[in-house]
Amino acid sequence: MSVEMRKRATPHARRFVTRMYELAVAVPLLGWVTVELTRDLGQFEDPMLLLWIVAIALVDLLPVPTSVNLEFSLSFPLQLAVALIYPPPVAAAVTFLGTSDMREIRRELPLAKTLFIRAQMAASVIGESALFHALAQLDSPWYRIGPTVLLATIVGYSINTLLVAWYFHLESRKPLLGILREMHIGVFGEFVFSYMGLALFSVLVAISFVEFGPATIAVFIAPLAFARQMFYRTHSLQVATDELAERERENEYQALHDSLTGLPNRTLFLRHLQEAVEASGGEEQLAVMIMDLDQFKEINDTLGHHFGDQILQAIGPRLATVLREGDLMARLGGDEFGVVLPSLPDDETAIRIAERLLEELEHPLTVEGLALDVSASIGIAIYPAHSRDVEALLRRADVAMYAAKETGGGHEVYDPEMDRHSPARLALVSQIRPALDGAEFLLYYQPKLRLSDSAVVGVEALVRWEHPERGLVTPNEFIPLVERTVLLRPFTMYVLEEALRQWHIWDRMGIAVPMAVNLSPRSLLDAQLPEQIAVLLDRWRVPPEQLTLELTESFLMSDSDRSTDVLSLLSEVGVQLSIDDFGTGYSSLSYLKRLPIHEIKVDRSFVTSMRDDPGNLMIVRATVDLGRNLGLRVVAEGVEDGDTWEQLVSMGCHVAQGFFLTEPLPPIEMTDWLAVRAPNRDREDRDGRDREDREGEVPLSSIAEARARRPLRAV
Repeated sequence: MSVEMRKRATPHARRFVTRMYELAVAVPLLGWVTVELTRDLGQFEDPMLLLWIVAIALVDLLPVPTSVNLEFSLSFPLQLAVALIYPPPVAAAVTFLGTSDMREIRRELPLAKTLFIRAQMAASVIGESALFHALAQLDSPWYRIGPTVLLATIVGYSINTLLVAWYFHLESRKPLLGILREMHIGVFGEFVFSYMGLALFSVLVAISFVEFGPATIAVFIAPLAFARQMFYRTHSLQVATDELAERERENEYQALHDSLTGLPNRTLFLRHLQEAVEASGGEEQLAVMIMDLDQFKEINDTLGHHFGDQILQAIGPRLATVLREGDLMARLGGDEFGVVLPSLPDDETAIRIAERLLEELEHPLTVEGLALDVSASIGIAIYPAHSRDVEALLRRADVAMYAAKETGGGHEVYDPEMDRHSPARLALVSQIRPALDGAEFLLYYQPKLRLSDSAVVGVEALVRWEHPERGLVTPNEFIPLVERTVLLRPFTMYVLEEALRQWHIWDRMGIAVPMAVNLSPRSLLDAQLPEQIAVLLDRWRVPPEQLTLELTESFLMSDSDRSTDVLSLLSEVGVQLSIDDFGTGYSSLSYLKRLPIHEIKVDRSFVTSMRDDPGNLMIVRATVDLGRNLGLRVVAEGVEDGDTWEQLVSMGCHVAQGFFLTEPLPPIEMTDWLAVRAPNRDREDRDGRDREDREGEVPLSSIAEARARRPLRAV
């Protein structure tokens, strides 16, 4: 048997226990052979022994490579033949002297290791020789020789394998069973199975040597050389196969992982999500998160893509500390990441993980010595509550992520109300153009009153959709849909046309009241908007100052050159500009001075609750003071009771709007409401009105208490 420790890797320093083991194997064997030599010198005097030593050495110098960190030699049939011919001491001496290693010639092996390599081979031959000679002889019947040789082969192989495996166990500290398994893979495993058949070849070598003399050794070396060549080719084929398999693994890894961050990509993310859904059995909860970095484009634009790439590379390791074992984080593209959270006990676990992810991002990322603050928005969708379909689940997590961006809350769990792409909303999108053509969009009007004297100083036009099947549809349901389609311009023109047409009707009736219309921030990207508004003003003979365009505070954050130019042109047309929902965003005060703004409207969320919430009361007071100091008109939305009215009066707020005055009314009802309250250029010529009634107190129609608190009078 010839399993040899021919390490193909660079030799390294051996451990002390390994050196002791080498000596523990070699020294006793050499001592035993020496004792046998002195006891019976005659058995070592056969000159043919030298021939066997040379033959074994020649074959040993041509080892067969394997896929493991070992090499084996085809000299084992010759060693086994020696074991069958000679007694154990002689067979051991021949094997010990014949076993060779090229590293010995190059002086790369320490003496103790050289002795061990030779001794472990000799030990296996001792076992083979002792067993064979105890049970059979070369002249025994074939049915006795065959089983005995196979049994001796097994014993010799076991001795050799255990000695080598134990050596590597001591050297590497790997488990012994693991080393034994490693020794029996690939070509080496094939060698072990073929060894039993080749062992019978040793019987032919031994019998031929005894009967025909030493020339047979040379005859049998040729087949061994051929066998080596076959093993070598098999090994080369395995090496090529292993390299091909490694390249395939690399290609698969690259196909399933992001080249920049090393994280799983969208393909692997979807595969893992599908597997998690299937593993859940339709009952176990799991969550999908979509995380998008905030203001990442600004980092790229300001510092360059090099910094942006390093931030993306740092995200994975930073957030991996938060995720549980079994969770998967992937880069889906750009600055968007996805997370799969399988086996969730409840929804709150997903929310807690999202919060911890955001907390990790609160710590600045250091890139080339520069500390960068990075925040993110996370959308969460839960399986099976939100969907049982993987694609739908992913899309709904995406919807929740955009909702988180809009609210600025960091994370949001999916809610059907967020979904602008639900079947019902998609149906609405397809019905918008027919609704425009069919004049299904109606304008309701809500008045604005001056707080100082209760005079009507304007109305705001609020659009409603009189849907033929769904009834009255609120703006929150269809305005976001319109803003994301090419119908925004015709829709805007439709609303402006209707509002200015109504102003013209009231003007002909003698009711002089300014008109306010909400304008989408996206409309500010339309360079033709100022000219179109000017045409409408001229068509309905509306003085420009009678039209106020209300814009949400979010437009200040975009403040692109294009939108700023449009605002300037609108100001040149002469219309008034107002910031709606002021206080809900993060606008810079510099914008209020730089842009042609005339009015700010305090958001209803602060005004409605300011009686009971000192914080909101403080915000309203500060906003009123800010507007007055900047020379802007201040309008308070959401005034729903007399106490709020009085508080606003005491603050010096200019204008109030809300249900305390009246809810939004359709044109006919609003006309009746204004007829006795709004400024009238020709009041004395109107019939059916008593001058005393016209000049007397006019009560608020919505709340009777206001009659005693603050009478409204016509001016």
